[in-house]
Amino acid sequence: MAETFFVTRTPELHFGVGALEKIPELLQQLGLKRAFLITGSGSVRELAQWKELVATLEKTGGYAGDARVPGEPSPQEVDEIATLCRMRVAEVIIAIGGGSAIDAAKAASAAIMETGSIRDYLEGVGSKTPSGKRLPLIACPTTAGTGSEATKNAVLRELGPQGFKKSLRHNALVPDIAIVDPELAVGVPRQVTAASGLDAITQNLEAYVSTAANPFTDAVALNGLEAAGRGFFAALEDGSDVSARAELAWTAHTSGIALANAGLGLVHGIAGPAGAMHAIPHGVACGRLLPPITRATVDKLRERVDSHEVLARYAAAGLALSGRNRGSADANCDLLFGTLERYVEVGELPNFGDYGFTEEDMHRLAAQSGFKNHPLGFEPAELEELLLTVL
Repeated sequence: MAETFFVTRTPELHFGVGALEKIPELLQQLGLKRAFLITGSGSVRELAQWKELVATLEKTGGYAGDARVPGEPSPQEVDEIATLCRMRVAEVIIAIGGGSAIDAAKAASAAIMETGSIRDYLEGVGSKTPSGKRLPLIACPTTAGTGSEATKNAVLRELGPQGFKKSLRHNALVPDIAIVDPELAVGVPRQVTAASGLDAITQNLEAYVSTAANPFTDAVALNGLEAAGRGFFAALEDGSDVSARAELAWTAHTSGIALANAGLGLVHGIAGPAGAMHAIPHGVACGRLLPPITRATVDKLRERVDSHEVLARYAAAGLALSGRNRGSADANCDLLFGTLERYVEVGELPNFGDYGFTEEDMHRLAAQSGFKNHPLGFEPAELEELLLTVL
């Protein structure tokens, strides 16, 4: 292998059923006591594991408080959490929830160490550069989607005409420890499972066909797609199937590692500005966009004489995700489209219009979208035509 590439750091990983129970022991090993907990909207707090953890921390004097993040976090919410952490003299932040809770925790762990609002440190919004200082951080995902427990950025959002979705990004934001316990996802609703799973699939696929892909990300992303193929339908059919939940949890974790090293593509280049326009869940946006954008990309590549290598990647992804081989790259690309479209159908994902998007919004979205590391480009009119199919 003559190729030269770089792999960024990943967190210490504890994967498996019951992994959450290790937190008190891990805190003791790290010499940390006062833990501030951040969760999502509230379902996590009904879990026996949550109640047991809080009781243990309270018993040892290690409970510094907690906060809820009901949706994708805003800079103001992060600032408020950071203030609470300072007041409670927190020594470590523990996020137990979906990508929004983990992103809020990552941003808050940094905000505690910075001056002013965390908004001042966001890419494309603020003028300050994060120092990289933060509180120790443990991330425990409960939804298998963003892989945020393995990445170096936290996405924050402000809604409205001047709204944005931007990242706080620094190598130091990769959590110290990731605890991936698939049992925590057992109570996640079917539609959330589908949207989160499609987000993870999108991230693995976009990293695999990325212009910045390398042998490391190829191996990680394909492995994640194979896991999704084994777990997606099974998790939707039976939400209590821990084996299926484990497959999707691994899909999400690999997607975080893959995107951190190879970047993302057009689906995320659209989903970002879309999430700033209206309160569409990120996984829904990615899931709805992935099939038509993948199909349109492959169709365009088929018209070119220099695209065999990229088409072979889409074909390999189709084989990995479906677990089947139709015998040719062209047929396996078609298999990829069919599998993705079936995932959206079975997952019953809403359309963009269900979140208030209009044709005018789609026109503006086509102009605002970014291609990131997508293997080719589209004209705004082509993008608008694609976007109207998910309205």
